[in-house]
Amino acid sequence: MTWDEFVQGARAISWLVYVGTSQTNGRPHVAPVAPGFTDNTIWFATRTGSRKFRNLSENPLAAFHWPVGGTEGPGELFARGTASLYTALEDRQRLWSAGVLPYDPAGFFGSPETPDLAFVETSVEHASILGPDFQRRTYRP
Repeated sequence: MTWDEFVQGARAISWLVYVGTSQTNGRPHVAPVAPGFTDNTIWFATRTGSRKFRNLSENPLAAFHWPVGGTEGPGELFARGTASLYTALEDRQRLWSAGVLPYDPAGFFGSPETPDLAFVETSVEHASILGPDFQRRTYRP
């Protein structure tokens, strides 16, 4: 499977996905995010006070799950990778302007000058689609 096929499948299923994070002691946390995509990368925005941000600060490993939705999607999608956090004003302004998110972030965060805004870039190490025929197709960069 190619990265483009994965992204098309993700967009067909839902604009909302679940991201799993964990603290260094292994305590898990799952939260919804609205991801954007660039080459081999999943982006989302969050607040620096959120549990997912605190977890990723301690342990940068993240897992994503797009559950089976309507009949539009190709099945169930999974991805995992390592997250990088961007909180500096210059980074927030650059990423805001670059349009890495699939929505207008102003409705949620106001502006890139919002001090508790963080962009999260996850470099995907493995992604897969489990189709309705229970055949798994895999992507690795």
